[in-house]
Amino acid sequence: MIKVESKNNKYGIIYGEIDGYNWYALVQDKKVDYGINPKTLRKGNGRISRLFIYKETNDNKIMANELIKSVIADYRHKWNLLNKDQKDLIQRLVNYLELRYSLKVLKKEAK
Repeated sequence: MIKVESKNNKYGIIYGEIDGYNWYALVQDKKVDYGINPKTLRKGNGRISRLFIYKETNDNKIMANELIKSVIADYRHKWNLLNKDQKDLIQRLVNYLELRYSLKVLKKEAK
């Protein structure tokens, strides 16, 4: 299940939860060549220019390697980390954000 916790943000930053993971994304108003392609998850022709998906921890003594393992996706104009075991989850979120933002653009243009 995908949950969005931020509703309207003029900077395009959206955050929420998906299947026990927290995430935040920077969504552009138009598709950009440095965005995530929603069909292939490769760089190019997408609205999402930043995406970070992680498992939140309350342990203050977490080791650096454990912290890295809690992150399953890190995209900042290119993939810095893409956990192949979680590719379906990442694909679902990217497609959801692309569709959701596309609908908002259509609503604005219809008014």
